[in-house]
Amino acid sequence: MGIKVHHKIAGLCVAGCFVLTAPLGTSASTYSNLVHSKQSISNQKQSVQNDLDKVNQQIHGLTENISNKQIEIGQNQARVSTLNKSIAQTKKHIEERQDLFKKRLNTVYKQGDASTSSLEILFDSKDFGDFINRAVALYKLNDQDQQIIKEQKDDQELLKKQQIEVQDRLNQSEKALNDLQSDVEQVKNLQATKQAALATLDEKEDTINSSIIDFEAQKQKAAEQAQKQKEAEQAKKLAATSSSTASSSQPASHQASSASVQSTQQKQMSYIPSSAATGSISKLITVGDRFIGNSTYGWGAENPATRVFDCSGFVNWAYNQIGVNLGSRSTSGLQYVGNQVSNPQPGDLVFFWGNTHVGIYIGGGKFIGSQSSTGVAIVSLSHLDSHTRTWGDDVTQYRRVLN
Repeated sequence: MGIKVHHKIAGLCVAGCFVLTAPLGTSASTYSNLVHSKQSISNQKQSVQNDLDKVNQQIHGLTENISNKQIEIGQNQARVSTLNKSIAQTKKHIEERQDLFKKRLNTVYKQGDASTSSLEILFDSKDFGDFINRAVALYKLNDQDQQIIKEQKDDQELLKKQQIEVQDRLNQSEKALNDLQSDVEQVKNLQATKQAALATLDEKEDTINSSIIDFEAQKQKAAEQAQKQKEAEQAKKLAATSSSTASSSQPASHQASSASVQSTQQKQMSYIPSSAATGSISKLITVGDRFIGNSTYGWGAENPATRVFDCSGFVNWAYNQIGVNLGSRSTSGLQYVGNQVSNPQPGDLVFFWGNTHVGIYIGGGKFIGSQSSTGVAIVSLSHLDSHTRTWGDDVTQYRRVLN
Protein backbone atom coordinates (compact mmCIF):
# COMPACT_ATOMS: atom_id res chain seq x y z
CA MET A 1 0.00 0.00 0.00
CA GLY A 2 2.76 2.45 0.98
CA ILE A 3 4.81 1.66 -2.13
CA LYS A 4 1.90 2.54 -4.45
CA VAL A 5 1.45 5.96 -2.85
CA HIS A 6 5.21 6.52 -2.89
CA HIS A 7 5.33 5.93 -6.64
CA LYS A 8 2.22 8.06 -7.21
CA ILE A 9 3.66 11.10 -5.44
CA ALA A 10 7.04 10.67 -7.07
CA GLY A 11 5.24 10.67 -10.43
CA LEU A 12 3.40 13.83 -9.50
CA CYS A 13 6.68 15.55 -8.66
CA VAL A 14 8.18 14.59 -12.01
CA ALA A 15 5.06 15.66 -13.88
CA GLY A 16 4.97 18.92 -11.93
CA CYS A 17 8.56 19.73 -12.84
CA PHE A 18 7.80 19.17 -16.52
CA VAL A 19 4.62 21.24 -16.58
CA LEU A 20 5.97 24.11 -14.52
CA THR A 21 9.16 24.69 -16.45
CA ALA A 22 7.34 25.21 -19.75
CA PRO A 23 5.66 28.58 -18.96
CA LEU A 24 8.97 30.06 -17.79
CA GLY A 25 10.65 29.87 -21.17
CA THR A 26 10.24 32.08 -24.18
CA SER A 27 6.45 31.63 -24.10
CA ALA A 28 6.21 33.63 -20.84
CA SER A 29 6.12 36.92 -22.71
CA THR A 30 3.25 38.59 -20.94
CA TYR A 31 2.19 39.22 -17.41
CA SER A 32 -0.95 37.15 -17.94
CA ASN A 33 1.17 34.15 -18.96
CA LEU A 34 3.08 34.39 -15.70
CA VAL A 35 -0.09 34.74 -13.67
CA HIS A 36 -1.49 31.70 -15.48
CA SER A 37 1.70 29.79 -14.61
CA LYS A 38 1.30 30.72 -10.95
CA GLN A 39 -2.31 29.54 -10.98
CA SER A 40 -1.16 26.31 -12.63
CA ILE A 41 1.31 25.58 -9.86
CA SER A 42 -1.33 26.39 -7.24
CA ASN A 43 -3.61 23.81 -8.83
CA GLN A 44 -0.81 21.26 -8.91
CA LYS A 45 0.02 21.95 -5.28
CA GLN A 46 -3.59 21.30 -4.37
CA SER A 47 -3.55 18.04 -6.31
CA VAL A 48 -0.35 16.87 -4.67
CA GLN A 49 -1.60 18.02 -1.27
CA ASN A 50 -4.64 15.78 -1.71
CA ASP A 51 -2.31 12.84 -2.31
CA LEU A 52 -0.16 13.87 0.61
CA ASP A 53 -3.27 13.79 2.80
CA LYS A 54 -3.67 10.17 1.75
CA VAL A 55 -0.02 9.58 2.59
CA ASN A 56 -0.62 11.03 6.05
CA GLN A 57 -3.50 8.61 6.50
CA GLN A 58 -1.24 5.73 5.49
CA ILE A 59 1.47 6.95 7.83
CA HIS A 60 -1.16 6.99 10.58
CA GLY A 61 -2.03 3.39 9.72
CA LEU A 62 1.62 2.36 9.69
CA THR A 63 2.20 3.88 13.11
CA GLU A 64 -0.75 1.81 14.34
CA ASN A 65 0.86 -1.33 12.85
CA ILE A 66 4.15 -0.48 14.52
CA SER A 67 2.45 0.02 17.87
CA ASN A 68 0.57 -3.28 17.53
CA LYS A 69 3.77 -5.14 16.67
CA GLN A 70 5.53 -3.58 19.64
CA ILE A 71 2.68 -4.81 21.84
CA GLU A 72 2.90 -8.26 20.23
CA ILE A 73 6.64 -8.48 20.85
CA GLY A 74 6.23 -7.41 24.45
CA GLN A 75 3.51 -10.01 25.02
CA ASN A 76 5.65 -12.75 23.44
CA GLN A 77 8.62 -11.81 25.60
CA ALA A 78 6.42 -11.93 28.71
CA ARG A 79 5.05 -15.33 27.65
CA VAL A 80 8.54 -16.68 26.98
CA SER A 81 9.64 -15.54 30.44
CA THR A 82 6.66 -17.32 32.03
CA LEU A 83 7.27 -20.48 29.99
CA ASN A 84 10.95 -20.55 30.92
CA LYS A 85 9.97 -20.46 34.60
CA SER A 86 7.45 -23.26 34.00
CA ILE A 87 10.04 -25.33 32.13
CA ALA A 88 12.50 -24.94 34.98
CA GLN A 89 9.83 -26.05 37.45
CA THR A 90 8.91 -29.05 35.28
CA LYS A 91 12.55 -30.13 35.03
CA LYS A 92 12.84 -29.88 38.79
CA HIS A 93 9.80 -32.11 39.27
CA ILE A 94 11.18 -34.67 36.80
CA GLU A 95 14.53 -34.79 38.59
CA GLU A 96 12.85 -35.17 41.98
CA ARG A 97 10.67 -38.07 40.77
CA GLN A 98 13.63 -39.67 39.07
CA ASP A 99 15.58 -39.68 42.33
CA LEU A 100 12.54 -41.01 44.21
CA PHE A 101 11.98 -43.82 41.73
CA LYS A 102 15.62 -44.88 41.84
CA LYS A 103 15.45 -45.03 45.62
CA ARG A 104 12.37 -47.24 45.45
CA LEU A 105 14.03 -49.62 43.00
CA ASN A 106 17.11 -49.74 45.22
CA THR A 107 14.86 -50.72 48.13
CA VAL A 108 13.37 -53.55 46.04
CA TYR A 109 16.84 -54.80 45.27
CA LYS A 110 17.95 -54.76 48.92
CA GLN A 111 14.86 -56.73 49.89
CA GLY A 112 16.04 -59.52 47.58
CA ASP A 113 13.48 -59.13 44.84
CA ALA A 114 16.04 -58.30 42.13
CA SER A 115 19.04 -60.08 40.68
CA THR A 116 22.36 -58.73 39.44
CA SER A 117 21.34 -59.43 35.87
CA SER A 118 18.15 -57.41 36.36
CA LEU A 119 20.17 -54.40 37.52
CA GLU A 120 22.42 -54.72 34.52
CA ILE A 121 19.36 -54.57 32.28
CA LEU A 122 18.17 -51.42 34.06
CA PHE A 123 21.54 -49.65 34.01
CA ASP A 124 21.85 -50.40 30.31
CA SER A 125 18.85 -48.10 29.61
CA LYS A 126 19.28 -45.43 26.91
CA ASP A 127 17.39 -42.76 28.83
CA PHE A 128 15.02 -42.37 31.77
CA GLY A 129 12.00 -43.28 29.66
CA ASP A 130 13.67 -46.53 28.61
CA PHE A 131 14.67 -47.05 32.24
CA ILE A 132 11.02 -46.86 33.33
CA ASN A 133 9.84 -49.22 30.59
CA ARG A 134 12.43 -51.83 31.59
CA ALA A 135 11.57 -51.44 35.26
CA VAL A 136 7.87 -52.02 34.52
CA ALA A 137 8.80 -55.18 32.60
CA LEU A 138 11.04 -56.54 35.41
CA TYR A 139 9.05 -55.67 38.50
CA LYS A 140 5.54 -55.67 39.71
CA LEU A 141 5.10 -52.05 40.72
CA ASN A 142 2.56 -50.92 43.29
CA ASP A 143 0.03 -48.13 42.83
CA GLN A 144 2.43 -45.48 44.17
CA ASP A 145 5.09 -46.53 41.64
CA GLN A 146 2.55 -46.42 38.84
CA GLN A 147 1.47 -42.90 39.88
CA ILE A 148 5.09 -41.70 39.89
CA ILE A 149 5.60 -43.11 36.40
CA LYS A 150 2.39 -41.50 35.12
CA GLU A 151 3.28 -38.07 36.53
CA GLN A 152 6.79 -38.41 35.13
CA LYS A 153 5.53 -39.15 31.63
CA ASP A 154 2.95 -36.35 31.81
CA ASP A 155 5.61 -33.85 32.83
CA GLN A 156 7.92 -35.01 30.07
CA GLU A 157 5.17 -34.45 27.50
CA LEU A 158 4.39 -31.06 29.07
CA LEU A 159 8.05 -30.12 28.91
CA LYS A 160 8.20 -30.94 25.20
CA LYS A 161 5.09 -28.86 24.50
CA GLN A 162 6.43 -25.94 26.52
CA GLN A 163 9.77 -26.03 24.72
CA ILE A 164 8.00 -26.08 21.34
CA GLU A 165 5.78 -23.18 22.40
CA VAL A 166 8.79 -21.15 23.57
CA GLN A 167 10.49 -21.68 20.23
CA ASP A 168 7.32 -20.73 18.35
CA ARG A 169 6.97 -17.57 20.44
CA LEU A 170 10.58 -16.62 19.77
CA ASN A 171 10.11 -17.21 16.04
CA GLN A 172 6.98 -15.03 16.09
CA SER A 173 8.86 -12.27 17.88
CA GLU A 174 11.68 -12.43 15.36
CA LYS A 175 9.21 -12.18 12.46
CA ALA A 176 7.40 -9.33 14.20
CA LEU A 177 10.69 -7.48 14.61
CA ASN A 178 11.44 -7.88 10.90
CA ASP A 179 7.94 -6.67 10.00
CA LEU A 180 8.36 -3.75 12.38
CA GLN A 181 11.59 -2.71 10.70
CA SER A 182 9.90 -2.92 7.30
CA ASP A 183 7.06 -0.70 8.51
CA VAL A 184 9.51 1.82 9.95
CA GLU A 185 11.29 2.02 6.59
CA GLN A 186 7.95 2.57 4.85
CA VAL A 187 7.20 5.47 7.23
CA LYS A 188 10.62 6.99 6.55
CA ASN A 189 10.18 6.65 2.79
CA LEU A 190 6.70 8.17 2.86
CA GLN A 191 7.86 11.09 4.98
CA ALA A 192 10.87 11.67 2.70
CA THR A 193 8.58 11.61 -0.34
CA LYS A 194 6.26 14.11 1.32
CA GLN A 195 9.09 16.53 2.08
CA ALA A 196 10.52 16.13 -1.44
CA ALA A 197 7.12 16.84 -3.01
CA LEU A 198 6.60 19.97 -0.92
CA ALA A 199 10.14 21.19 -1.55
CA THR A 200 9.78 20.71 -5.31
CA LEU A 201 6.51 22.62 -5.44
CA ASP A 202 7.83 25.42 -3.22
CA GLU A 203 10.89 25.76 -5.42
CA LYS A 204 8.78 25.98 -8.56
CA GLU A 205 6.48 28.50 -6.93
CA ASP A 206 9.45 30.61 -5.88
CA THR A 207 10.70 30.51 -9.46
CA ILE A 208 7.31 31.69 -10.70
CA ASN A 209 7.24 34.55 -8.19
CA SER A 210 10.77 35.59 -9.13
CA SER A 211 9.81 35.57 -12.80
CA ILE A 212 6.79 37.76 -12.07
CA ILE A 213 8.99 40.22 -10.20
CA ASP A 214 11.54 40.22 -13.04
CA PHE A 215 8.79 40.76 -15.58
CA GLU A 216 7.32 43.66 -13.60
CA ALA A 217 10.79 45.19 -13.27
CA GLN A 218 11.35 44.90 -17.03
CA LYS A 219 7.91 46.34 -17.68
CA GLN A 220 8.64 49.27 -15.37
CA LYS A 221 11.99 49.86 -17.03
CA ALA A 222 10.41 49.79 -20.49
CA ALA A 223 7.74 52.24 -19.33
CA GLU A 224 10.39 54.60 -17.97
CA GLN A 225 12.36 54.44 -21.21
CA ALA A 226 9.21 55.11 -23.24
CA GLN A 227 8.42 58.06 -20.99
CA LYS A 228 11.91 59.50 -21.45
CA GLN A 229 11.66 59.08 -25.21
CA LYS A 230 8.28 60.77 -25.26
CA GLU A 231 9.57 63.69 -23.21
CA ALA A 232 12.57 64.07 -25.51
CA GLU A 233 10.34 64.17 -28.58
CA GLN A 234 8.11 66.77 -26.98
CA ALA A 235 11.16 68.88 -26.07
CA LYS A 236 12.31 68.80 -29.68
CA LYS A 237 8.85 69.75 -30.88
CA LEU A 238 8.63 72.64 -28.45
CA ALA A 239 12.07 73.88 -29.42
CA ALA A 240 11.16 73.77 -33.11
CA THR A 241 8.00 75.80 -32.61
CA SER A 242 9.65 78.19 -30.09
CA SER A 243 6.86 77.63 -27.57
CA SER A 244 6.93 79.44 -24.24
CA THR A 245 8.48 77.90 -21.12
CA ALA A 246 5.14 77.88 -19.38
CA SER A 247 3.41 76.02 -22.17
CA SER A 248 6.27 73.57 -22.54
CA SER A 249 6.32 72.70 -18.84
CA GLN A 250 2.65 71.81 -18.72
CA PRO A 251 2.88 68.59 -20.76
CA ALA A 252 5.87 67.48 -18.70
CA SER A 253 3.89 68.01 -15.51
CA HIS A 254 0.94 66.21 -17.02
CA GLN A 255 3.12 63.30 -18.05
CA ALA A 256 4.74 63.14 -14.62
CA SER A 257 1.23 62.93 -13.18
CA SER A 258 0.43 60.16 -15.66
CA ALA A 259 3.55 58.28 -14.60
CA SER A 260 2.47 58.64 -10.99
CA VAL A 261 -0.98 57.25 -11.79
CA GLN A 262 0.58 54.36 -13.70
CA SER A 263 2.85 53.53 -10.77
CA THR A 264 -0.11 53.63 -8.37
CA GLN A 265 -2.13 51.35 -10.62
CA GLN A 266 0.77 48.93 -10.86
CA LYS A 267 1.03 48.74 -7.07
CA GLN A 268 -2.68 48.19 -6.69
CA MET A 269 -2.47 45.13 -8.98
CA SER A 270 -0.40 43.39 -6.30
CA TYR A 271 -3.12 43.66 -3.64
CA ILE A 272 -5.88 41.12 -3.09
CA PRO A 273 -9.23 42.96 -2.80
CA SER A 274 -10.56 42.86 0.74
CA SER A 275 -13.93 41.88 -0.71
CA ALA A 276 -12.38 38.59 -1.87
CA ALA A 277 -11.89 37.49 1.75
CA THR A 278 -14.65 35.47 3.39
CA GLY A 279 -13.64 36.61 6.88
CA SER A 280 -12.54 39.80 8.60
CA ILE A 281 -9.11 41.04 9.66
CA SER A 282 -10.31 40.62 13.23
CA LYS A 283 -10.86 36.92 12.60
CA LEU A 284 -7.50 36.65 10.85
CA ILE A 285 -5.51 37.96 13.82
CA THR A 286 -7.44 35.98 16.46
CA VAL A 287 -8.17 32.67 14.74
CA GLY A 288 -4.86 31.25 15.93
CA ASP A 289 -5.37 32.15 19.60
CA ARG A 290 -6.55 28.62 20.38
CA PHE A 291 -3.06 27.30 19.60
CA ILE A 292 -1.27 29.64 22.00
CA GLY A 293 0.41 27.61 24.73
CA ASN A 294 -0.61 24.23 23.29
CA SER A 295 1.19 23.95 19.95
CA THR A 296 4.68 23.12 18.75
CA TYR A 297 6.95 24.23 15.94
CA GLY A 298 7.68 21.78 13.13
CA TRP A 299 9.64 22.55 9.99
CA GLY A 300 7.43 22.41 6.91
CA ALA A 301 4.35 21.75 9.06
CA GLU A 302 0.84 23.19 8.68
CA ASN A 303 -1.29 20.82 10.74
CA PRO A 304 -3.97 22.30 13.00
CA ALA A 305 -5.12 18.79 13.96
CA THR A 306 -1.79 18.06 15.66
CA ARG A 307 -1.18 21.74 16.50
CA VAL A 308 2.17 21.73 14.68
CA PHE A 309 3.17 24.64 12.42
CA ASP A 310 6.25 26.30 11.09
CA CYS A 311 6.15 30.08 10.65
CA SER A 312 4.95 30.16 7.03
CA GLY A 313 2.61 27.23 7.65
CA PHE A 314 0.77 29.14 10.39
CA VAL A 315 0.53 32.30 8.28
CA ASN A 316 -0.89 30.30 5.35
CA TRP A 317 -3.35 28.47 7.59
CA ALA A 318 -4.58 31.70 9.23
CA TYR A 319 -5.19 33.42 5.90
CA ASN A 320 -6.96 30.34 4.59
CA GLN A 321 -9.41 30.67 7.48
CA ILE A 322 -10.65 33.91 5.92
CA GLY A 323 -10.71 32.44 2.42
CA VAL A 324 -7.41 33.90 1.19
CA ASN A 325 -4.79 31.69 -0.45
CA LEU A 326 -1.37 33.31 -0.22
CA GLY A 327 -0.08 31.07 -2.98
CA SER A 328 3.33 30.31 -1.50
CA ARG A 329 3.93 27.71 1.19
CA SER A 330 7.43 29.00 1.96
CA THR A 331 8.72 32.22 3.53
CA SER A 332 10.91 32.77 0.49
CA GLY A 333 7.75 33.02 -1.60
CA LEU A 334 5.63 34.94 0.91
CA GLN A 335 8.16 37.78 0.92
CA TYR A 336 6.76 38.76 -2.49
CA VAL A 337 3.04 38.60 -1.64
CA GLY A 338 1.21 41.96 -1.48
CA ASN A 339 3.08 45.24 -1.19
CA GLN A 340 5.77 46.46 1.17
CA VAL A 341 4.51 49.14 3.61
CA SER A 342 6.15 51.26 6.26
CA ASN A 343 3.08 51.80 8.45
CA PRO A 344 1.98 48.29 9.53
CA GLN A 345 -1.68 47.57 10.18
CA PRO A 346 -3.33 44.50 11.72
CA GLY A 347 -3.25 41.66 9.22
CA ASP A 348 0.00 42.72 7.52
CA LEU A 349 2.78 40.18 7.15
CA VAL A 350 5.92 40.97 9.16
CA PHE A 351 9.26 39.45 8.15
CA PHE A 352 12.45 39.09 10.19
CA TRP A 353 16.11 38.27 9.68
CA GLY A 354 16.30 38.84 5.95
CA ASN A 355 12.86 37.36 5.17
CA THR A 356 13.66 34.00 6.79
CA HIS A 357 10.89 34.21 9.42
CA VAL A 358 7.32 35.51 9.12
CA GLY A 359 4.33 36.30 11.33
CA ILE A 360 1.09 38.33 11.24
CA TYR A 361 1.08 41.84 12.73
CA ILE A 362 -1.90 42.22 15.13
CA GLY A 363 -1.41 45.87 16.14
CA GLY A 364 -0.08 47.48 19.30
CA GLY A 365 3.50 46.63 18.38
CA LYS A 366 2.81 42.87 18.52
CA PHE A 367 2.59 39.95 16.10
CA ILE A 368 1.37 36.34 16.21
CA GLY A 369 3.31 33.48 14.67
CA SER A 370 4.81 30.04 15.20
CA GLN A 371 8.20 30.36 16.90
CA SER A 372 10.71 27.52 17.15
CA SER A 373 10.90 27.86 20.94
CA THR A 374 7.20 28.26 21.78
CA GLY A 375 4.99 27.18 18.92
CA VAL A 376 2.17 29.65 18.20
CA ALA A 377 2.56 32.73 20.40
CA ILE A 378 1.95 36.48 20.50
CA VAL A 379 5.23 38.38 20.74
CA SER A 380 5.95 42.07 21.34
CA LEU A 381 8.32 43.71 18.88
CA SER A 382 10.02 45.30 21.89
CA HIS A 383 10.77 41.89 23.36
CA LEU A 384 14.37 40.70 23.13
CA ASP A 385 15.02 38.00 20.56
CA SER A 386 18.68 37.82 21.62
CA HIS A 387 20.79 39.23 24.41
CA THR A 388 21.06 42.67 22.80
CA ARG A 389 18.43 42.97 20.06
CA THR A 390 14.63 43.15 20.03
CA TRP A 391 12.30 41.60 17.50
CA GLY A 392 11.66 45.11 16.19
CA ASP A 393 15.39 45.56 15.55
CA ASP A 394 15.34 42.51 13.26
CA VAL A 395 12.23 43.38 11.21
CA THR A 396 13.09 43.15 7.51
CA GLN A 397 9.81 44.39 6.07
CA TYR A 398 6.02 44.60 6.42
CA ARG A 399 3.78 43.54 3.53
CA ARG A 400 0.08 44.24 3.09
CA VAL A 401 -1.92 41.47 1.42
CA LEU A 402 -5.46 42.88 1.44
CA ASN A 403 -6.53 46.37 0.38
